[in-house]
Amino acid sequence: MAVVSLIVLVIVVAIGFIKKVNIGFLSIGAAVLLGMAGGMSSKEIVAGFDTSLFVTLVGVTFLFGMASINGTLELISKKIIALVGRRTFLIPILMFFLSAGISALGPGHIAAGILMTTFAVYLALEMKINPFATALYAKLGANAGCASPLSLTGVLAKGLSEPLGYSGFGVHLFATTLISGFVFTLVVYVIYKGYKVTAENPMKLSELPKFNKKQLFTILVMAVLVILCIGFQMDVGTLAFVVAAILVLTGCVDEKKGIKNIPWGTLLMITGVGVLVNVMDTLGGISLISDFLMSVMTKATAVPIMAATSGILSWVSSTTGVVMPTLYPVAAEIASNIGANYVELISAITATSFAAAISPLSTGGAIILSSYSAAKELEIEEQNRLFKTLFLLSVANVAINVVLAALGVFSLYGLV
Repeated sequence: MAVVSLIVLVIVVAIGFIKKVNIGFLSIGAAVLLGMAGGMSSKEIVAGFDTSLFVTLVGVTFLFGMASINGTLELISKKIIALVGRRTFLIPILMFFLSAGISALGPGHIAAGILMTTFAVYLALEMKINPFATALYAKLGANAGCASPLSLTGVLAKGLSEPLGYSGFGVHLFATTLISGFVFTLVVYVIYKGYKVTAENPMKLSELPKFNKKQLFTILVMAVLVILCIGFQMDVGTLAFVVAAILVLTGCVDEKKGIKNIPWGTLLMITGVGVLVNVMDTLGGISLISDFLMSVMTKATAVPIMAATSGILSWVSSTTGVVMPTLYPVAAEIASNIGANYVELISAITATSFAAAISPLSTGGAIILSSYSAAKELEIEEQNRLFKTLFLLSVANVAINVVLAALGVFSLYGLV
């Protein structure tokens, strides 16, 4: 049954990839059949659905989705970009950190990626600079900032790790993912000669509208949320619902639009795969994976091998939906059996998986390609060229992360 459970996971991921359907539904259905075949009760099968994680993710995505809908996040972005003035060579790096900052505040890599990548493309066209490179900086930033304790990935990492006996690594995970993304952003900066960027039409602060009362109040309550969560270690999921309720009751946001913009499909994917992974674990599938990996690795090679594994898996699946739920339990077994550091392992897994996520086969790369195509109405030949470019950049990013893992960067050398 352990072998069968692995085969089922591969089939589910393959069907989702080929048919372009949500593997959350498929995973739950497969988990039910697999669990029944393995002698598990319905209660044991359903126990893999993490309701606490689901509620937390709904609260976070609902709140920050509303901050996007009422224009707060976009106007903040424009005002920060305008501060650059004619020093446009700073725009690529600023775009990265701005996107990372917004992602870190709570929207996560998908919501922040869509918002900032689309913004980056139209900003670049208006300023007459390279829209593809600018979009790439924005998406790399969204991926790099998404592992903060406030964001979807950070919340997921905590939810997956605490049952395994690990906690208190939020800052470490955030720092390593941010470093990983910034390293490759510098590589892209050199490749696309970002230091030579000059804009014919720089954005002016005086031409931008002022924040209205609703946006100012949104900024205020979001700042309070950040202070309470980071400064006082309060739960971000429950507080997000409180802050969202305040925004709705004060008329600062459109509740219906906010609910519609919750990425229900993504949340179901994450929790649905969690059900299947729980059944796999019960039937011995996770142990089978970890036993195989441990047979080909040592304590010194564990981190780079896990980094490479996560990158390859991320090319055909979701980081938060598949890679993290599958490989975090494996990392725990590896840590306990060969003495590798669990936090270093999951840092390498998370960062490298997001490094692969600029591939056009993944959501991140698709966002870049679709935003650029929509803005410039690309011909098929150019679309194919950009598809190839994004995939090669993704391969290079994964390779760089494997090197960083081998050099011990994901341990942060004990600094955090």
